[in-house]
Amino acid sequence: MYGQLTLDFEVSETLENAQFISIQSLLANDLQGPTLFQLSLENNNTSERIEDLYFRIVFESNKIGRILEVRQVAGTPFSLDAGQRVYATNNNSVDGLPGIKETLSFEHHFTEAGRNFYNNLKGTTSLPADRYQVRVEVYRGSTSGELLASQADEIGANIAEDTRDFYLLAPGDELGSGIVISNRYPNFQWQGGTGGTYRLIVVESRNNESPESLMEGALSTEPIESVGTNGGGSLVDYEMLDVVVNGSGYQYPNSGVQDLEEDTQYYWRIINQLKTGSGKQERESEIWSFTLGDVGSASNSSQAGETVRALKQILGDRFEELQQNGFSLESIEIEGQTFRRSQAMQKLMELARKNNQGDVSIIIEN
Repeated sequence: MYGQLTLDFEVSETLENAQFISIQSLLANDLQGPTLFQLSLENNNTSERIEDLYFRIVFESNKIGRILEVRQVAGTPFSLDAGQRVYATNNNSVDGLPGIKETLSFEHHFTEAGRNFYNNLKGTTSLPADRYQVRVEVYRGSTSGELLASQADEIGANIAEDTRDFYLLAPGDELGSGIVISNRYPNFQWQGGTGGTYRLIVVESRNNESPESLMEGALSTEPIESVGTNGGGSLVDYEMLDVVVNGSGYQYPNSGVQDLEEDTQYYWRIINQLKTGSGKQERESEIWSFTLGDVGSASNSSQAGETVRALKQILGDRFEELQQNGFSLESIEIEGQTFRRSQAMQKLMELARKNNQGDVSIIIEN
């Protein structure tokens, strides 16, 4: 508020808190759809009309600085009657502001950094992680004249880092791998970006039904648990687990769900869930499979398959050399504590995951 005018501008709460902002959804249908912003402008003088008014809208970000200016074209001002107040959203301002008879025309001007940013967006579907500020200004005379009002709001504070690349780690492997595990309560692990939540679904295989159709049926009900609280959902008859979690891992519980059965094949996948400006964005991983073998055996093909993958990630080219020389894994020792069997496997997978994320560096010494 600068005295003569009162300007209020804010983006919608949904857009402000979005973890994923789709460029296409922002620009689709001439901005018609969910409310993206709301603006009100009031002439505080109840006896005099204010004329020769111009808008300027500035887009900036923390990483880039000023990206774009949208200016009202010179010679096309608008006015407000005494005491007049106008209110607008993206849904009613395409052809001008409601209550203002003048037609508003705008032109845009990229900065050099903004033009590079725009060109780099081509082919992408979402805004990169950053804090973006939108500032609305009202001038008298021209967009370089007397500033009468200014108001800014921010989006992007909750945008997650790039999550397009996420993949499964354990248990099992891609469909058809034939991996057998021995732990009735496996630790499901995946590699993914920060931000958002993950929906983990585990289903039992069925004759003549594809993994995809089984997953689709499981998605027809709500999760039974959502980030540590009751999700209010239920499991279909072949569904073993359906939970929403933070982070990149979940231990199969020993109560509250059906036990995994020996000699039975299971499928699992994760679904990354991000808040967007228009609702929720979901991204599915591939589907992996595993079979629960003899739970009493600690040296079956489960340990072999999953241990080999973990060791290959950690040791790299050195793994083949050690294997050819007859070395086998008996235990691992971390900070004086020795881990064997399933505990060793979990520690190996944890180290492999941290190595992929860059949280630890593994140095192989002769």
